[in-house]
Amino acid sequence: MRSMFSHPAVLFLWIQSSSGWMHPKCQIYDSSEDLGHFPTWICSHIPHHAERYTAACQDVTAIEEDLLGLPPNINTLCIFMTHGENRSMSLGFFSQFQDLEYLCIKGCFTQILPSGNSHLPNLQHMYLSNWGMDYDCCECHIGPHTFRDLVNLSHLTLCSYRLSAMSPDVFHGIPLLQSLIIREPYLEDLSEIACRIMKIKSLVRLYVDATNIQSLNISNCSVLNTNESMTPVFINLARIDLSFGEITHIEEGSLAWLQNLTRLRGVFSQEVLLDLPLSGIKQIQDFSCSGINVIDIESICNVVFLLSIKKLFVNNANTSSLSMSSVELCTGLEYMYLSVPLSFHPTTHLEWNFISSLKNLNQLKIDGLEDNRLDICSFQKQPITWLTNLTLGLKNLMPFAKQFICLVKLQYLDLTQNLISNIEDFAFLGLTNLESLDITSNNITQINANTFYGLHSLTWLDLRNNPLIHNIEAMSFTHLMSLRQVFLGQVHNPLTEPVIKLNLTLIFGGILSQLTHLYISSAMRAMQLTIGSNITSKQNLSLQLKGQTVSFQDCDRPFFQSVTHLHADAEEFLCGSEFMGKYFTSVETFDYRSKLSAKRVDLTSINQLIHLRKLTLRQVDLLIQRSADIIFHNLTKLEDLEIYHCRIYSLEGSLTKDLKSLKRVYLHIENIYNVFYSFTEPLSSLKHLTFDNLQMFCSCDNAWLITWAKGCRQVEVIMLGPYAKTGMYALEDLICLSDNGIDTPNFVRYTEANCTTEVGFVLFVATGLGVLFFMLVVLVHNLAGPYLLPLYHITLGWLLEAMRSNTRGRYHYDAFVSYSGKDESWVVEELLPNLEQRGPPFLRLCLHSRDFQLGKDIVENITDSLYRSRHTLCLVSRHYLRSNWCSLEMKLATYRLQVEQRDILLLVFLEKIPPRHLSAHHRLARLLKTRTYLDWPQDPLQHQAFWDRLWAKLKPQTELEIRG
Repeated sequence: MRSMFSHPAVLFLWIQSSSGWMHPKCQIYDSSEDLGHFPTWICSHIPHHAERYTAACQDVTAIEEDLLGLPPNINTLCIFMTHGENRSMSLGFFSQFQDLEYLCIKGCFTQILPSGNSHLPNLQHMYLSNWGMDYDCCECHIGPHTFRDLVNLSHLTLCSYRLSAMSPDVFHGIPLLQSLIIREPYLEDLSEIACRIMKIKSLVRLYVDATNIQSLNISNCSVLNTNESMTPVFINLARIDLSFGEITHIEEGSLAWLQNLTRLRGVFSQEVLLDLPLSGIKQIQDFSCSGINVIDIESICNVVFLLSIKKLFVNNANTSSLSMSSVELCTGLEYMYLSVPLSFHPTTHLEWNFISSLKNLNQLKIDGLEDNRLDICSFQKQPITWLTNLTLGLKNLMPFAKQFICLVKLQYLDLTQNLISNIEDFAFLGLTNLESLDITSNNITQINANTFYGLHSLTWLDLRNNPLIHNIEAMSFTHLMSLRQVFLGQVHNPLTEPVIKLNLTLIFGGILSQLTHLYISSAMRAMQLTIGSNITSKQNLSLQLKGQTVSFQDCDRPFFQSVTHLHADAEEFLCGSEFMGKYFTSVETFDYRSKLSAKRVDLTSINQLIHLRKLTLRQVDLLIQRSADIIFHNLTKLEDLEIYHCRIYSLEGSLTKDLKSLKRVYLHIENIYNVFYSFTEPLSSLKHLTFDNLQMFCSCDNAWLITWAKGCRQVEVIMLGPYAKTGMYALEDLICLSDNGIDTPNFVRYTEANCTTEVGFVLFVATGLGVLFFMLVVLVHNLAGPYLLPLYHITLGWLLEAMRSNTRGRYHYDAFVSYSGKDESWVVEELLPNLEQRGPPFLRLCLHSRDFQLGKDIVENITDSLYRSRHTLCLVSRHYLRSNWCSLEMKLATYRLQVEQRDILLLVFLEKIPPRHLSAHHRLARLLKTRTYLDWPQDPLQHQAFWDRLWAKLKPQTELEIRG
């Protein structure tokens, strides 16, 4: 296939006439949709729920030039500038986007200019950031009027932009500014911020991340070289988050202007921490402290009490100092996180009785413990009713045996990465309200029938990444009547068997019917599953299976029909020797990961999963399939298709012919292949098409892709691959593999050199032929217009006659009866009894009321009936002459008469019609002059002679008559 669309003029016309889009720098998408893996990382800083019609642009060097052509109705615009080249930016450029609400720019400018008279009436969020923490702070001059015209700006974020380069009143005049976020790694004095925002009365939230500040001093606006030296005061600030590095000095009253903090983070020594209440702060809701030197719990609690702290995060706590007396001043805490530094070795016996003093504490997390007893409840005479969440991180190996019996209200227990190898029977006794139990990444060896006894409220159980499980007793989970989600792996039982065999009914019993999510992994070992009963899930079950191979014994169980979400990670996914997928008849999302080196298993049965909405194939070799295209047939509801690291010969229309609902396609094909134009033709709902590491042959069959990607406004086409540093690249960078298998020329230049046609000549020839054709049509219509329709039917009849050269046995009827519906009583009472019931031979008549095929076009019915009948019998009456359908039947019968030149048309007049009435019907009048016809006699005595004569004419000839 050779394309002419690489010519600039034709390309321009193509783009203008279509409704499509492919911007060389930007991705355009509607984030209200589920985009799957469609790349939207550039806009990660914008609140996801707020995004709608979004443009995400990369490798931008000049905003005014590179962003030309973006649709004016975008709501969100994210820009990632190229590194190194600094230049100024004018906010006036963005005034063309009147619906713009979110603007995110990552890059550095020498200056940002105001929008001038061009307003951005709907802009609410603005995010300005340098490229990242590895780059110096951006020295960007922002004047006093830069943001003044942003009348609806409510959220402003500045990251790695040096404040000292900005005007002192840079934020003044933003009338509705409510949230200000500043991350400035080189800021040394908090006054730089405080004095710039002191006049913003609308400000509600302030977030400051200044890791270079070491000393907290009283704010003095003289640092801005202004005449104001007053201490700023804020009344409306409701949420203040401060994040510092290592604080070495706190001046008394230094933070008095803030009063109440939502969150404070920093590195504090114990000495400096005790000075924090002198800073003037009245209250801190959330306090996070870290450092290399451990801090005693009593000192921490002293600060907690004075500042009414509710949530405490301490990464350098001396847990050895935990006791009932040391936490007396921490009674107001609701959340406590204590982490032990790696260099600190606390006592191996923690005094857990401190919990009894913290009666407001509902969440406790302790990490880095070396407690070898974990006797949480041994000191408790009464149940602990206030603690609902507990997370423990232990460094040492220890058994679990009823340590939590007093935590009767506990709802969440996290024991991840604790080297747990043995859980004794009834270990969780007393946790009747526990809803979530996370024991991932441990060394559990076996699960007994009573391991989880008593967990009647448990809904979530996570046992993933326990590589030593070699025994699961029968009925281990049957008593967990509230269980909904189970994650089990990796199962290795028994170690001596080559295949792990699990009977799910034997393990789970009746609760198998109430599960909403089931995950089972055997890691790299083969696994065989048996349902073991006709149980079915009452929920829409999500099933995840992982193993070297996964096979099933009883594939026809109704359990599989209740699975709506299926994830299989196995080289082979089998029922016997067949692919197991077809038994999940209700599945809506199917994610299948195999290996390119796996044996061939016919995947054609995937096309039986007619309810599929999302299909993901990973490392599947479609080259070895009998017919890869058939796999995707019948999937009319499929909306998402993702293919990762697979192999395929080509992409063409036979693959996508049934994918009418497909909206999003992600393709990462490992081999070199062709993409034919027919691939996209059936995809009427397609919106997003992503090619990851596209590798094509140098072929003109692929040349259409360039023009289509640029011109199809319905579809957003994204190219990802190794040709660009940032992942996304332009079509102009696409390369292909030549026929010699060595050269990789630029694909665009290849198509221009090999796949183009002289556009001027093609247009000239096409225009000339079009004009000649139009003139010919007009001439023929004027000269022979009335004869065109007869000519068509004569030609059609001649062709049919030629095709039916053997006349014997080709007629279904002896006569086609053409009559008016108002004469049907005569047909039924007189004609049929005297012709069809007389014999032998018995005649067979074709009547429109009886023999026409239902649902077929009327004209086709008439034509077929005429040519399937030996004669045509026209019953002429006054009603007949007034009927358009009867007129058409006579006209078609006349055409046949002219073609076949045989005596096939018979006329019967049912009543006397004056000649003046017949003169208006020219065709009938001409026939009366050349054909013999019959009149229906009014005298009953003549009826028999009439029928004898008509029957003799219509009856088929005998062999003797034919020879004679």
